[in-house]
Amino acid sequence: MAIVLTFGVNALWEKHVEKKKTTEMLILVRKELEINKEWFKNQEKTMKEDRYAFKKMLEAKDNWKTLPEDTISAYLSRTFYMSFSQLSTSAWQMFQNSNIIQKMTDKELVIRLTECYFFINKIEDFLTKQYWDKKMNSIVAEPDPNKYFDALMNNKETVFFYTIMSSDNFHFDIINAFPLIDAVINYNILLLDRHGNYRYDMDEKDNEYESFIEASIDSVLHKKDTIK
Repeated sequence: MAIVLTFGVNALWEKHVEKKKTTEMLILVRKELEINKEWFKNQEKTMKEDRYAFKKMLEAKDNWKTLPEDTISAYLSRTFYMSFSQLSTSAWQMFQNSNIIQKMTDKELVIRLTECYFFINKIEDFLTKQYWDKKMNSIVAEPDPNKYFDALMNNKETVFFYTIMSSDNFHFDIINAFPLIDAVINYNILLLDRHGNYRYDMDEKDNEYESFIEASIDSVLHKKDTIK
């Protein structure tokens, strides 16, 4: 009897420890997702500011000497500004490498988190290779503001980069991706907050996921339309 009781107590204790580890790990993942939300917001803000500066610099190619000096300085600061911060994924990597993920019964949470991190890593890869790398390569090494605009316009690669990145089509595609990123992260945070309190069929959860994403994006786009 004593042996059975001991085994029972040990099993309960192990379950308690496992639940505590799971909770602690998921709290870290949730915090990381919040950090990544801010990271993407900063990326969006930076791209909008860059786009505005690029367009103004291209428009000023024939009359830039008439621009106020502080305006020229603002354009130059946007040109040389680089974002070297990276997406935060350490908590997710720890979670993946632990045995916690294998024991979790909440399959939707694991599936959605996996999709979420795959998606945001792809977007980060795009921003790094298609934006920041190209922006860095487009820098014109001319410190004199009086000569900078002429040097810029004589650099075909730089002009091409500025033209592409400030175009309405490119801007529309990437900027409209940010509300989707935000919605995906928000849904995963919602799942983490509700973890362990529900069990639904995955088909039902797929419908809920799609409805949540669509409603979130519609809300953001509606706000933008209202502001305009």
